[in-house]
Amino acid sequence: MARLETERLVLRPFDMTDAQSMYQNWASDPKVMQFLPYSVCESVEDTQMHISKWLDNFNKLPVGSAWCIFAIVLKSSNELIGTIDFHENNREARVAEIGYQLGNAWWGKGYATEALRAVIDYCFKEVGLRRLWADHNSLNMASGRVLLKGGMLHEGTFRKIYMRRGELVDRLCYAILKEDWESQRRDAH
Repeated sequence: MARLETERLVLRPFDMTDAQSMYQNWASDPKVMQFLPYSVCESVEDTQMHISKWLDNFNKLPVGSAWCIFAIVLKSSNELIGTIDFHENNREARVAEIGYQLGNAWWGKGYATEALRAVIDYCFKEVGLRRLWADHNSLNMASGRVLLKGGMLHEGTFRKIYMRRGELVDRLCYAILKEDWESQRRDAH
């Protein structure tokens, strides 16, 4: 698995040894977990089980599929503050879904956008993907801002597709094509 570096972050492979920091920094925090499809972890052991299931699901992807789970680590302190992942869900078209979680102590500081941009660059330059997409709970508009700042475009809304505390909620969908990314890079220079 790759190791990526940005100005302030190291994105390294995520593994079971990250359970304590994950539990402490976001998995036990109801504020962070409120928009995710799984519940708050009650203990480090719960977090370990969650990581194990997560890694197992990624390992069940078809052979040759592109996927990676990165730990988001601050260069300045070596603190694990979140995770970002992608997994190819259409091998023939070279399309992958991207997702992330970040401890609330680090919200609003640009870390999620910085990590997202690094993973998008990696997916298009190194992995050879053609399209990346992500969606978020319609009640979590901060996540939508991260996706837009990362260069993705809002493509639409999946209405009442997600159960949250017994209620159906919408999910907003964003994507970036390789040609969009190439155009953005040209325009930046």
